[in-house]
Amino acid sequence: MSILTGHGHYVMCAQFHPTKDLIISCSLDQTLRLWDFTQLKKKYTTALGAKAKPSEATSSNDVETRAILEGHDRGVNWCSFHPTLNLIVSAADDRKVKLWKYTETKAWEHDSLYGHSNNVCCAVFHEKLVRDT
Repeated sequence: MSILTGHGHYVMCAQFHPTKDLIISCSLDQTLRLWDFTQLKKKYTTALGAKAKPSEATSSNDVETRAILEGHDRGVNWCSFHPTLNLIVSAADDRKVKLWKYTETKAWEHDSLYGHSNNVCCAVFHEKLVRDT
């Protein structure tokens, strides 16, 4: 349906938001990218409704980069959305776990968690401990 370009190194992880038209990706280029695929979804559903082939209705501009998140000092291995809050977690080779907040127009680093003695390969939100931060 679409190819998302922009990272300058290997992409280590990409996740769809559970309810929003968003994708988060992270890379060894030390960044995360927040992608909005609302337009792609609209074109795809419109094409299906018109009984056209979806590939005829899509273009490379149908997924926009909402934000580029910078703050890790080494490659980022993992990223994940919070299921209900506008939060993202990332884990990286700089031995940090970072929390990021986002809105409709921007995203920013919220907090850094330290203490690992080696690379961090994964971090997720606990699905039953959901509360506002």
